[in-house]
Amino acid sequence: MRNDDDVRVGLLGFGTVGQGLVQGINLQINNISCRLGVSLKIQRALVQDTKKKRAVGLPELTTDARDILEDPEIDIVVEVMGGEQPAYAYTKQALRQRKQVVTANKLLLALHGPELKELARRNGTGLLYEGSVLGGIPILRTIQRGLCGDRVEEVKGIFNSTTNFILTRMYDLGEDYWTVLRLAQEAGYAEADPSMDVSGLDAACKLVILCRECFDLDIYLKDVTMSGIEHLDKWQIALEKGQGRIPKLIACAKPQKTEIRVGVEWLPDTDLLSRVSGVQNALSLRTLLAGELFWSGPGAGGLATGGAVLADIMEAAERVLMERDIGFLQAGR
Repeated sequence: MRNDDDVRVGLLGFGTVGQGLVQGINLQINNISCRLGVSLKIQRALVQDTKKKRAVGLPELTTDARDILEDPEIDIVVEVMGGEQPAYAYTKQALRQRKQVVTANKLLLALHGPELKELARRNGTGLLYEGSVLGGIPILRTIQRGLCGDRVEEVKGIFNSTTNFILTRMYDLGEDYWTVLRLAQEAGYAEADPSMDVSGLDAACKLVILCRECFDLDIYLKDVTMSGIEHLDKWQIALEKGQGRIPKLIACAKPQKTEIRVGVEWLPDTDLLSRVSGVQNALSLRTLLAGELFWSGPGAGGLATGGAVLADIMEAAERVLMERDIGFLQAGR
């Protein structure tokens, strides 16, 4: 039976990130209840197969998105499906239903972010997406709030953990590309179809999102000059290693659209980004007032991204509770 004080969440998708999110909620359940003053409940999750065995369980699964999007008891819709469709259609419907929406979908935001933010504004609801960029590094809130009095002049970093894992193994151990890619897939760092990662598209999507936040410009994927790591072989890496140069897939942008790019750069070992290894991500910002700023942290895994999504859910839950308080006060007049 529903407690009217509960905040209810519906998940669109229940894969690695969705299950990592539920694990995070289970680990933090007491802290969450203390902070919100109410319980946070996962009402149900949308999946393709309700009978599939999963590492983390939920009491209710559904194959029909309407069970989430049209349920008046669900306050927050969390989109962790990935891909453009049907995530785009579902997200628009949730915003039109005036539900708070949280997403970790970088492709969706790179392609449709400005439209979805405007739709959220028109419907008086929220669209939160901290988990879409750099996994466990809480960078979007830092940019939106901590740097709101400064001006970002350059964005540069390692935004894709799959390619960083592959390049680290190829450089450190001399392994070939296809062997390391298979290891990344077996470890869960790479998808069965790794093309979005190894082509540079994943990093480009994250760069677009960061550029919009940092530079307040209308930037799209077509504005990014992009290349990946598929062309590299261990012999080329060994040759460059002999020259003291380390390969990294670097995303970089300045406020001019002509300088937005993703591609392999050969870095000296004195560069901080050259020391970011394995599935770690990193971001370097140059700002007008603070100068050089640097963050690094995990970019892969359900718990890391799930933690970022949970932070958005907490903010969305606080908005839900504030709206309830306002409604209660207005009803008492």
